[in-house]
Amino acid sequence: MATTTLYKEKNYITDSKYLKTPRESLIFKRVSVLYLFAYYVLPPYWGIPTPGFDLTVLRIMLIIAAMMTFGNYKRFESFFELVKSTKVVYVLVPYVFVTFYTMVFRIDYGTFLNPFLEIVEFVFLFYMIKETLGLKETVRLVIVFIWILAILGIVEGIIGDSPFAFYRPLKGLYSGRYIRGGSYRIMSNCVHALGYGLVLVTMIPFSGYDFEKDEFNIFRRPILLALLMINVFLNGSRSTLGLAFAEIGAMFIFSDKKYLKKNLLFVSVFAVFFGAFLFGGQGTPLGKYILLQITTVIDTFFGTQLSVKYGANLALLRSSSAYRDQLKGIFGVKWLNPVLGLGRNRRFRAMVNGHKINSVDSYYIAEYVRYAYPGMLSYILFLAFTGLSMLRDVFKSRSALLRVIMISSVAYCVDLYVVDSLMTLKYLYFNVAIYLSMEIIPYVADKNPSKYIGKRKSKYAKK
Repeated sequence: MATTTLYKEKNYITDSKYLKTPRESLIFKRVSVLYLFAYYVLPPYWGIPTPGFDLTVLRIMLIIAAMMTFGNYKRFESFFELVKSTKVVYVLVPYVFVTFYTMVFRIDYGTFLNPFLEIVEFVFLFYMIKETLGLKETVRLVIVFIWILAILGIVEGIIGDSPFAFYRPLKGLYSGRYIRGGSYRIMSNCVHALGYGLVLVTMIPFSGYDFEKDEFNIFRRPILLALLMINVFLNGSRSTLGLAFAEIGAMFIFSDKKYLKKNLLFVSVFAVFFGAFLFGGQGTPLGKYILLQITTVIDTFFGTQLSVKYGANLALLRSSSAYRDQLKGIFGVKWLNPVLGLGRNRRFRAMVNGHKINSVDSYYIAEYVRYAYPGMLSYILFLAFTGLSMLRDVFKSRSALLRVIMISSVAYCVDLYVVDSLMTLKYLYFNVAIYLSMEIIPYVADKNPSKYIGKRKSKYAKK
């Protein structure tokens, strides 16, 4: 049989030479679980408002974790040994340097502090996974968190407001309820509906991962997958819906081969029933809403007008498409300095090719505005380095978990082309932390793939 153990995780509590007392290790593990919960589930507008620097719940947990780490010399030393041995951290140094000098010249502390804290939060998450949580426990907890967010998304669609938004101590982050075409767009724990769309594309592939067997199957958790797809439709983002369908296709292709026949049957049956439902229910409000979302995506990619039949505003769709095309003209705006960006404090407003641009709905172009070419290219370098490393290790190990991370990360990075990050980069960093915590084991092909070869003895064999 082929090798099934595709990665290993070290027990950094028992194997590490930096031994801690059982009580201290237990406390740090509980802090790590709370840190992961704050990192993945809680919104950025929960916290304590303070002058000049808001203490979000995640930042509070970061301070506690840092005090426990740096307050113990052996833990402090192990932390920096881990950081020093991680190549990705060095790849991020040029980007951090650009944010720093932009802060100095633009006198804007948030220009450096916001992205730097995101990186620090990512590094501490990586350390906690390696030091105390463990890879399997981290993935198990996150799948539980995904269940929570998926269910709360359905609740939000019913009540018409985010359950998280009933408590908003940090002002200026929450964008408010967003309604398009008469339909409320869910936003969950994010500051904007488009932000939750980004988060959804990172979560969908995890529904197919079996952390006990280290297997990947698109229908491992069909109910969770269905809930997440309902969230996608309720979110109302065209890019998210298109990428969600692309992810499902990738999940089908990259599922373990032993599930292929069963998955083909499930997909065929589902396609027939779903097609019949849409055909029979296209006159109902629910049927129209689903068909509107699907045809809008088709119109966006192929330039058709199918969505008009279901109530879409064709002029608005064309305006949105033209607006995104105009964003590319920002690179030609002469008053922008190609070396020194505007920072985060100054809002970009300009006439681009005769059109007024008030917001930049593309993360990569927005990075050019904020940090000019050095910032944009240095961050793309980080994404390319990490992505190519993942791709290499996917082929090297054929790890089920790495397939999940790869699909999730690629979909997120593609979505950033048409929307800004909206304080969701931590979900990409989470994927990177999981990847870095894996010890890649080369895949070993089965030397005897047939259950019949080697088992039957020929009558002509010598005795």
